[in-house]
Amino acid sequence: MRTFFRNTLLAAVLAAAIPAQAAIQTFSFDGVIDSGALISESFSGLLSFDDAALTGFGSEWINVSSLTTTFYGNTYSALDADLTPEVGFENGVFLGLSASFSMGDPQFSFIAGSSDSSDAFMAYDTGLGLSGAGSVVYAPVPEPETYALMLAGLGLVGFMARRKR
Repeated sequence: MRTFFRNTLLAAVLAAAIPAQAAIQTFSFDGVIDSGALISESFSGLLSFDDAALTGFGSEWINVSSLTTTFYGNTYSALDADLTPEVGFENGVFLGLSASFSMGDPQFSFIAGSSDSSDAFMAYDTGLGLSGAGSVVYAPVPEPETYALMLAGLGLVGFMARRKR
């Protein structure tokens, strides 16, 4: 038993000493319009970006490598955006997506939060001059390697428990 705790402690120390590797990060997002003429309309999407350039200090913006979003029955990609979509960070904290889409009706924009992604939102304007907005909820999408590592760990714990019997 003492060996098990020693090995576990050694593994934890080594894991903490090895710096995290930058990787492609993927987030899903969705929300519902809660004001204006399109109240109760929903939107959703998926975005990816490479966080290799992040320093974790100050205000940082990173170009989005892929983006798809569905709103008001239409699907849009990063190519449909007015400017290159970006994600914002403040001192390493994810703020959300910044992107605008002026083709079609309604025109809409995603606005990143100011202190974190909890105050991010999506705003729209229709051709008739009607406008509104809705909150955006972001959720990180785990990489397949994360699931594989978790399953391997659970298998190892199960093996150790069975071996102990």
